[in-house]
Amino acid sequence: MSESKNEEVQNLVIAAAYDNCLTKLQTTLKSKGIVITSKTITIVIKIAMEIVEASALKGVEQKILVEKLVKKIVKDAPIADDKEKLLLDMIDEGIVGDVIDLVISATRGEIDINTVQKVAVNCCLSLLKSRQRTGNQKI
Repeated sequence: MSESKNEEVQNLVIAAAYDNCLTKLQTTLKSKGIVITSKTITIVIKIAMEIVEASALKGVEQKILVEKLVKKIVKDAPIADDKEKLLLDMIDEGIVGDVIDLVISATRGEIDINTVQKVAVNCCLSLLKSRQRTGNQKI
């Protein structure tokens, strides 16, 4: 098969996956009574990721599809313009993509939560110690 024919077939597969996944996402959100807000956007991302995982797409194509689905859901949601803009900015600025990457890393076991916790504790202790030292100098 020629390269242009492969690309054409791939575009058809992506378009079919988009339509199928969008319908499933809309149905799932409606059945669960999920209203689109800045607080529920991570739930929408999670559900979209679960739906796209079952598609024929893999890797980067899945991530792109999830972002497109979430963007469409936000645009179609009956929310105030300022809220819609905030959510669309999150998508356009790559925050949604970063959340997807974080979830994937966590599912692959690439995130050591204990290390993150130790670093956070050490940072807090260092901050408290430095504030204590500066406080003692004023006395």
